[in-house]
Parts: sequence; C-alpha cells; structure tokens
Amino acid sequence: MRRLTFLVVFIAAIYSGYWFLGARAVKDAAADGIATAEQDGWQIDYADLRVVGFPSRFDTTVSEITVTPPDGLWSWQGPFLQVFALSYQPNNVIAAFPSTQSLRIGDETLQIMAEGLRASGGFRANTDLSFKAATIEAGATTVTSDLGWTAAMDRALLALRETADTPRNYDFYADADQITLPAGFVAGFDSEGALTDQITRLSVDGRIQLDQPVDRHASEPLAEAIELRSFTLDWGQVAVTAKGEVAIDPAGIPEGRITFKTAQWPVLIDLAVSAGLIQPGVAPTVINLAKAMVDGSGMLELPISFQSGFMSLGPLPLGPAPRLR
Repeated sequence: MRRLTFLVVFIAAIYSGYWFLGARAVKDAAADGIATAEQDGWQIDYADLRVVGFPSRFDTTVSEITVTPPDGLWSWQGPFLQVFALSYQPNNVIAAFPSTQSLRIGDETLQIMAEGLRASGGFRANTDLSFKAATIEAGATTVTSDLGWTAAMDRALLALRETADTPRNYDFYADADQITLPAGFVAGFDSEGALTDQITRLSVDGRIQLDQPVDRHASEPLAEAIELRSFTLDWGQVAVTAKGEVAIDPAGIPEGRITFKTAQWPVLIDLAVSAGLIQPGVAPTVINLAKAMVDGSGMLELPISFQSGFMSLGPLPLGPAPRLR
C-alpha cells in the first residue's frame, strides 16, 4: 500500500511539475509572440497576461487588449481575449471573445455585441505544424456603427478543414440565419420591394485548392481552384441555389462555370436592372433568353461561364471576368 501511495504521489508531483513548466512556456510564448508582432510594426497593448487551468488545461487570458496592424487601417479592442488548450493536447486551441468589443475600420467604429463568439483551431503534431481545422461560431450578434446604421444576425458558423487524403485541398463551410441588414440598404436597388431587410438563410459549402500547404512554412497561400458544392440564399421573395467549379491561373483569372438555379428569375432580372448590372436596353434580350432556358417546372438555370478572361451568361457576353488575386 505504501508503494502504491508513493507511486501516486510521485506521478502527481511529476505531472504538477510538467503543468507549471508548461504554463510558464505558454506564457513566455505568448509574450514572445506579442513582442515579435510589435517588432513587425503591430501595436498590441494589454493590461495583464495570465495562464491558469491546473491540472488539465492551459487557460491564457489577456485583459484590456487593443490590437492595431502596421498599416493602421483597423483596430480591435476588447476587455479580454482568452485562449484555452488541454495540457495534454496543446496543438488544439479554443479562443473565446468578449460579448462586447469594438472594431475601428478607417474612420468608422463598430460596436459589436455577440453571444458565444469563439474560434477553435487545430494543427497536426508534426514538425511542420500542418493545419488541420478551424471553426468560428457566434450566436445572436448585433453590430452598431457610429455612422448611424445597425446590422444583426441570429447565428453564424464558419469552418475550414483539410480534405482527407488530398494535399493542399481544404473543405470550407459557412452559414448564417436571420441576417438583418441596415435600414434602407435594400431600398437603394430594390424599388419593387421584392427583397426584405432580412436574409432568412445563407449557406456555402465547397473546397479550395491552394498552391502550397498551410503550415508553419507557408507564406501567402494562393487559390488554384475553387469547387462550389452548394450555395443557398433565401431572401424575401427570392430563393437561389448554385454549384460549380473554377480553376484560377497565376494571374488570378478564373476558368470554369458556376450554375445558379431559381424560380424567381423575373424578380432577379428586375433587381439587376435596378442595380445597374443590366442595362435597360439589354433587359428584353435577357428576359427572352431566360424564357428559352426555363424548364417545365418554371426553374431557370443560369450558367455563368469564365473563359479566356471573360464571363458570359449562357451565350450572352457579360464582360471581363473578375481577378481573384
């Protein structure tokens, strides 16, 4: 019995030493990371840096923090930022943000109130620290600008993870519910009232191929191909889905096709005319083309093709393709 007791005490002492050494290493690494960022021109101010969580976690809290990049184009401020990691699995972390924070972009300041805003990420336990997965999620969120507008949403989720057995490929997913747009935003291009100030649902699911793997050696990974498995938008009287795939050349010019489907195509054409995307004189041609493409159920497929630096809607040229780099 004495031997068992001694063994338990010995193991506990060894683990306690590991935790305190690990906590010191985590704190030093955080402080060194901040110092390195400041040497690169970032401005990071904070009141305190603590690591707690014995015995099973490393919980790092930075209080009264303000972060400004070298170009000064934006600045984020919050009463705290917390990063959690299991002491036996430090390569997976969770970051928790305060319910109230502020973000300055240029001359505009946004006050953000978000329930359960957090981010999580994981890296493989190898010498390259290869990216494994990342997720950002939030509950009810309200954004108020000092320029007089307010936007909100009920829930949002963003996720990115490595594609199994396919190097340099990453699956992405995003969705949000009940997105309330700033008052008067829709009225600027929807004179018929087909859209509302609230988007019921927005979701995107796809895959992106990069020119290099995401790990500690990566500099600025660039997209080489994007596969859109599904896209769903429910907004007022309009419901749109889409899927497709494009390759991206070194100059950032896309090549491929994305096909949109909707039964509310007359509404979309009217909106495009109101927004100036389709000239009024071209609208009758677009309408006739759409009528010819509608299937028996009234559903219209709109194939947007990207080829040789230009894009087209079916046989109708739309102009130069956007550059994606």
